[in-house]
Amino acid sequence: MNGSTFRTLKEKMVKYYCELKKKKFKLNLRKKSTIMFLCTLLLLTFIVSGAFAVHHFQQKQETVAFGSKPNAYKVTFGNQEIGTVQDTESVILAFDKIQNELLKKVNLDVVINENISFEDVYVENGQITPLGVIRDNITKNLSFDVYAYAININGKQFGVLESEALAEKLLKSIKEPYINRMKEENSNLEEIGILEEVEIVRKKVPASEVQDFNTVLTLFEKGTTEEKVHIVQKGENYWNIAKKYNLTVDELIQANPGKNHILIHPGDGINLIVPKPYLTVVTWEEKTFSEKIKYDKKTEYTSSLYKDQVQVKRKGVYGEKQVTAKVKKINGIEVAKEILNEVIISNPIAQINLQGTKKLPSLKGTGIFMRPTRGSLTSRFGMRWGRMHNGVDLASRTGTPIKAADGGVVTYAGWKGNYGYLVEIDHGGGFKTRYGHCSKIYVKVGQKVYKDKTIAAVGSTGRSTGPHVHFEVLKHGVPQDPFKYIGKKYR
Repeated sequence: MNGSTFRTLKEKMVKYYCELKKKKFKLNLRKKSTIMFLCTLLLLTFIVSGAFAVHHFQQKQETVAFGSKPNAYKVTFGNQEIGTVQDTESVILAFDKIQNELLKKVNLDVVINENISFEDVYVENGQITPLGVIRDNITKNLSFDVYAYAININGKQFGVLESEALAEKLLKSIKEPYINRMKEENSNLEEIGILEEVEIVRKKVPASEVQDFNTVLTLFEKGTTEEKVHIVQKGENYWNIAKKYNLTVDELIQANPGKNHILIHPGDGINLIVPKPYLTVVTWEEKTFSEKIKYDKKTEYTSSLYKDQVQVKRKGVYGEKQVTAKVKKINGIEVAKEILNEVIISNPIAQINLQGTKKLPSLKGTGIFMRPTRGSLTSRFGMRWGRMHNGVDLASRTGTPIKAADGGVVTYAGWKGNYGYLVEIDHGGGFKTRYGHCSKIYVKVGQKVYKDKTIAAVGSTGRSTGPHVHFEVLKHGVPQDPFKYIGKKYR
């Protein structure tokens, strides 16, 4: 019922009622009922019309307030509004495609931190955002985490790798050098383990926290990623390499767990960083090896030697035994050994030393020089190869004793340039003797020595072409021909 119909009906009913009252009809019971019916109908008409008017007013107000019906969707990604679209499904498909591309690129389980949401809106023509722009806005505002595998040691995280398989491989790789060395040494591995409590835990982390396998392995093995390597030269061994870098042999062995420290060759790389590993590898192995048996030393006395002289009459010989033992090592260093069985292969032979009893001669010079060592003359005093040779060369085997040519005081004992290891003795009266290219020195500066005293051993140190002693005689600092003084009185 519209407004005009309502007004017409109202006017007719009012007019009819007035006419009835004006003619003063005498109403019977039926007529009274008719009037009551008409009045009720009039009241209902007012109520319905009022409700229609209220609804019409509200609808008109809503149209004024909100405009037309929603015809699009506002798209929000995380907290950022990224555009308006008419089709939500295409946006969801685009988001899924971005997620799949990221999954392939990262090669890990990806968790995007932002969500997409839609809100009904009304837009005019031309206000719809192209799908390509929506996609670009998602990519630009996207942040993500990944699921990776942390390696925890005693409850503390020390590394993150992309897969559980890589984490397992790392723990296996840490044990491998010790297993390989046991194979080289023909040991039977009974057990290998890690002392610390190690856990591999899957967790959500920023992609930047996932580490390279080799970096984590180096960190676990050494406690650092620092690199410092020595290239082995001819004649080098663990002892002189360790000494060169102020390390102990044990530290050098510890720094190279995968290498046999006895068999090294020129060109091998020796790691110089003493590791402080995050993990402690403990091994138990059964090992059979040969072991020397020490020999005893016995002394016999003789009057043919001076009191300060000792000579070997019979050289000692080590015995040998075969040992089977259970050995415990921590990071390749032996910490305990249990002997399981021993078999004697050969018994040791005692060494017999001759101790002199003859009274020491005077420590003063006798005035006559003796030949300092046996051996052949290979080079005389004088010009040689276009330059002056200030002494004589007496060739002999390395280790042959060098004797003091006469009594005196040691004024030099040590390394001296081209001489190599050198001993110099002052005999008084302006005379000195020198003994060069020694392999060993048995005296020290300030020590008084007698004639025939063993002061050094033949060698080939310094500028030398073979084992010999370079013997010089100096008078007031001027080199003399030694053969003009040997066996003759010089003062």
